[in-house]
Amino acid sequence: MKKLLTTLPIAGAIALALSAAPAPDYKTLCSQITEIPGWQAEKCDGLSMMGPMGEMVMASRTYRKGDETMQVTVVSGMQATMAWSQFATGMTMENDEMLMKVETIDGFEVGISYDKPNRSGGITVKLAPNAVLAVVFEGMDWKEALEAAKKMDWEALAAPFKP
Repeated sequence: MKKLLTTLPIAGAIALALSAAPAPDYKTLCSQITEIPGWQAEKCDGLSMMGPMGEMVMASRTYRKGDETMQVTVVSGMQATMAWSQFATGMTMENDEMLMKVETIDGFEVGISYDKPNRSGGITVKLAPNAVLAVVFEGMDWKEALEAAKKMDWEALAAPFKP
């Protein structure tokens, strides 16, 4: 019985990995990390990796507007799981220093982490069980960063990760 209980989570993880679509090429993801009106965008860069822990793809692009910056990254694999883990409980927490919460926006789970005094933080959109869109921002309010992130086509970013 003990062996069965320890192998069930492993079997579940293997089934999830097998049911997921193969990760897309990072160039495909770069083509979906589009321009944002009013922002200066740098060139998108990325990488694809395969190893004992599975497959990972990452594509990233930095945007600037005055003193405000955002780095927009799509990542899959274990890195995506780790990025989402802080929001997995669905808890909301707020004090004078920070805000952390999870919302559902346009059918996507969205985690928001905001450092109030520094006007910086992160927004993580769960695109698929094995992929997230992560937006790290500085010099701006989280609501402004979320509005900019919503200018990305989340459905198009999620599509390559669907089986």
